[in-house]
Amino acid sequence: MEKVWVIKDPDEYLKSRRKPRITTEYAPPVEQDPALAYTLSLLFWGSGQLYNGQRTKGLSYIGLALYCNAFALLLCMFQQEIPFYLFFYSISPARAVLAAALLLFVFLIFWIFNASDAYHNAMKARQTPFPGVSSRAWPVFCSLLVPGWGQFLNGQPIKGGMFAVCAAFGIFSLISVLGILQAWPFLEDSYSRLIVEGVLLLSLLSLLPMPFLWVLGVFDAWKVGQDDIKKEPLLERLKAANNRRRAYGLVRGVFPQIKRTLILALFLIILIIITVRFYFPWNFYREYLMKSLSWSSKQGMMLIPELIRGIITVLPAE
Repeated sequence: MEKVWVIKDPDEYLKSRRKPRITTEYAPPVEQDPALAYTLSLLFWGSGQLYNGQRTKGLSYIGLALYCNAFALLLCMFQQEIPFYLFFYSISPARAVLAAALLLFVFLIFWIFNASDAYHNAMKARQTPFPGVSSRAWPVFCSLLVPGWGQFLNGQPIKGGMFAVCAAFGIFSLISVLGILQAWPFLEDSYSRLIVEGVLLLSLLSLLPMPFLWVLGVFDAWKVGQDDIKKEPLLERLKAANNRRRAYGLVRGVFPQIKRTLILALFLIILIIITVRFYFPWNFYREYLMKSLSWSSKQGMMLIPELIRGIITVLPAE
């Protein structure tokens, strides 16, 4: 007679026969912080690249930053000997000023590019979109220091890049105006000095809208920081605005979204008009322009006096 085996609990019997599976738990990858990378590179070249793990690029940028700082320090230490070296190498003062302006412009553009490069490389290393910083105050404070900084903290690189370029032009214009006015008496009468005057004129004109853009950048950083929905990419928001325009029209679909910005811009324009027109009469500007015309003509300038004459003819007589 054959013996029959009876298993009372099949599950318990099979559990003992199964081989235990070896499970390995993987820790979630550490996401890079684009706002931190941008801030580090904005404060010192290459530090954001080092944060992203780009050692070669980061060390190269750091070395370039140290070289530029050392060069600027040497210029400050030996500023009295600079005219002698320019004369020894047959470099005219006007050409030296143009070279300095070009170097300053390249320096500022690379400064902005370096920080933006660190931000975008950190974005590429992420597996999830960057939602922006959680703080509401930091974007506003950083935009007060450098326009565009707050937009990068809010996760809006396109808008931040536009404000950052405006900031670079503003800083370049301010330094150029101060430097050219100080060096103008030492410039020789040549075609190079005429180009220097052109740089001075463009810098003066560029400084006029800079306070408006600065205030607008701070307001935008504050407005976006209050609503996480507004931290979406600029292109996506433009597409959404176009869809709302098609569905509801321009007034109902688009205007409510940009109402605060338009109101602020209109308020600033009205404030400027009231200040210019009613607080200071036209004769005040005419007298100031006449003094500027006399001074610039005595300095041997050509472009600026011509522009001032054109403005005087446009001003209404009271």
